[in-house]
Amino acid sequence: MYIDIAFSLNQAIYLSLLTAINSIIKNTPKIEQVRFNIVVPPQEIAFFREKIDEAFPNQPFALRIEEFTPSEVIKQYLNSKYREQYAARRMSRNMQFARFFLGDIFPGLTKVIYLDTDLVVLKDIAELFNAVQSFSAKQYFAGVPHGLPPILHFTKPIAVLDELQQMKKTFNSGVFLTDFSYWNQATYSKLNYYLDLEGKYNYRLYKVGDETILNLMFKDFIPLDRDWNRSGYGNCRLIASLLRCDLERAGVIHWSGGYHKPWNTPNIIYAELWNHYNPENRGTPYPDKGTFLIFGSFLDKEDFFEGVDGEDLSTRE
Repeated sequence: MYIDIAFSLNQAIYLSLLTAINSIIKNTPKIEQVRFNIVVPPQEIAFFREKIDEAFPNQPFALRIEEFTPSEVIKQYLNSKYREQYAARRMSRNMQFARFFLGDIFPGLTKVIYLDTDLVVLKDIAELFNAVQSFSAKQYFAGVPHGLPPILHFTKPIAVLDELQQMKKTFNSGVFLTDFSYWNQATYSKLNYYLDLEGKYNYRLYKVGDETILNLMFKDFIPLDRDWNRSGYGNCRLIASLLRCDLERAGVIHWSGGYHKPWNTPNIIYAELWNHYNPENRGTPYPDKGTFLIFGSFLDKEDFFEGVDGEDLSTRE
């Protein structure tokens, strides 16, 4: 049985995938038990295979790369909600929704860890995979609870009052564990229901996009240890600096929460850690805990208008 790990992305951020994979390789003793399941847009399989082969010429892991094209229902939802002007950003939105369909994309996929690519893994990934020994038909989704109150997922909380009363806590969807053998027609009926629900409010009901949808679908999720998703480091530097953690305990460092990413923002908290695992930056020594720098700054316009999960609130109607 493989330790299955899934990613979904487009080629614009391929380096983040290589870095995340490298961090898993470096910190997982039995990497031969790992299988990476990577979802990419149409016509990008050859690109990703080439990049992965270049970065890891002697692959000790199993690998599957498949393409994903969203259904017309998903396309209509994304086009209505975001109205993206740039093709790369539209493709990124498409790929975010691929994680709902991993069980269809990869034959035989059951228990799997899904990871965003704006992160590094600092512990044996097998520990996360084994954090839930068995799922059930009632509970087949696990995530790391985080501090965002359920009410902040919605622009009109009163419209979803019944849903809010059932949401005791929320999770960041960049790291989750699920078993697709339990995903069924009822699961996807929930997905369609919540897509339609936002449509009734001009696609401006959910503040955190597909993360809000996942939280609605899996209100009774199994909580994972917080160290498996130390997140929020993509926020403005002032906020990110308040989220510092004990790196000796952290299993995942995740640059979520905004547009600031370690591959395009040099003065970001824990940038040295990401650079260490970047396979195109070979030879960078692993930094000591004490060497991580925090860069404070006044908030600029981009920081001010950052929404949760990188949504730019300045373009809202």
